[in-house]
Amino acid sequence: MSRRQRRQRRKPSSSPFRLFNGLMKPFGRKSSRSQNSPTPFSGNGSPPRTAESLEPLVSQLRQQQQTRLRPPQPPKTPTRRRSRTRRSTPLPPIPVDPRQTPSFTSSEPVRQTRPFTPPAPTSPGVSRPNRVSRKPRRRFSPMIYLVRLLILGVGIAVLSGTVLWILSSLGSLGESTAATSSESITLETATESSQNPGRIEGFPLAVQLSQRLRGLQQKIEALTPENSDLRPGVLLVDLDTGGFVDIESEEPFPAASTIKVPILVAFFQAVDNGQISLNEVLTMEDRHMAGGSGDMQYQPSGSEYTALETATKMIVISDNTATNMLIERLGGAEVLNQKFLDWGLKNSVIRDLLPDLRGTNKTTPKDLVNLLSQLNQGGLVSMKSRDRIFRIMEQTENDSLIPSGLGRGAVIAHKTGNLKSVSGDVGVIDLANGKRYLLAVLIERSEGNSQAETLIQNISRTIYDEFTRIPKTEEELTEDSEDSEDEE
Repeated sequence: MSRRQRRQRRKPSSSPFRLFNGLMKPFGRKSSRSQNSPTPFSGNGSPPRTAESLEPLVSQLRQQQQTRLRPPQPPKTPTRRRSRTRRSTPLPPIPVDPRQTPSFTSSEPVRQTRPFTPPAPTSPGVSRPNRVSRKPRRRFSPMIYLVRLLILGVGIAVLSGTVLWILSSLGSLGESTAATSSESITLETATESSQNPGRIEGFPLAVQLSQRLRGLQQKIEALTPENSDLRPGVLLVDLDTGGFVDIESEEPFPAASTIKVPILVAFFQAVDNGQISLNEVLTMEDRHMAGGSGDMQYQPSGSEYTALETATKMIVISDNTATNMLIERLGGAEVLNQKFLDWGLKNSVIRDLLPDLRGTNKTTPKDLVNLLSQLNQGGLVSMKSRDRIFRIMEQTENDSLIPSGLGRGAVIAHKTGNLKSVSGDVGVIDLANGKRYLLAVLIERSEGNSQAETLIQNISRTIYDEFTRIPKTEEELTEDSEDSEDEE
């Protein structure tokens, strides 16, 4: 076969099948062979079998050319399924992407396939329809936080200013009330330091008393015998109501053994500060021995006692030798006097060792009540030491003065003091009905006047009766008024 004949055989014919001759080489060869030479299967002059099998494809391609003119649809990827059953009827048109060119590699007719819709391509800023889109986080600028902090600070400042204004208003109201009240007196007490329980602040704390108990004071003043040489000094403070009775409470009196109460407080303050321990051994020397009350003076020189035992004897049996030992151990009279002044005891001073028969050691009823008031409020010493002080004072053996005027159920922590020129007693009294009050009575007298002790007993009894008296009912008050009218 010549080269020209080969070119003619390869050249696509002008028949309707020329579109597929270039795409399917096997079909081109069969079609050209059918034109030039008869096939063994077409002896009766009928069309070749190959053309008949391609008729469905021709009709399908014509439909595809028509669909190209339609608007483009989303691309769909067909899923091929192998099926061995051939269909001679034409299939419905299958959408084909115009950008894709169909290729056929076999002479079999196109089988019907189920269209498959692929997921739409994602692009930035477009969310997939089958996913839940997340809400973007809200971003705050630093300025928003600064504004919020500013608003919060202003609110806190306003609240703080309001609280301070209220407190200052209350303070000024209390000061004006205290200034206008002519019946109020001031007891100077000291506050306990927050860091060191044994020390106090540099300035005393003023405690305002509410009102003078005039009726009770008149009863107490009436107890003093006329034309007597007795000069009483009395200060009573009701710790529940603030009521008070004041009779020359700021006048100095010979302290006698009542000066041992501030010495006892100074001892336990030194214990709290670690300057002395309760079990420290103290040695009694000849210079400590003193006459008067107490039994340590009868022991030989060089006898040893613990510090707690010495302090207990000083109060319980009013031992003068034990007092002198503690005065020396605590630094001497000058150191103690400075402590008394720091506590607000302006008129309490030690000028001589015990027994001080001349009465040079001084104090006042106000100083003694002031000291007990500070202890009662938890000042000067720790709470543990305060409880020890009151327990020791409850053991005082001399009960001939204030305790003799109390009834059953009353408890008193007190300390007595007696000299030829003075007789006194000071203590904290708890009654069975729950009342608590402070009482200091000092009576200066001529030498040997025994009426001073009797006066102290009567004062104590009068106060006890007043605090334990049951208030009269309205019926009793009405009956009393009717009786008074009948007498008139």
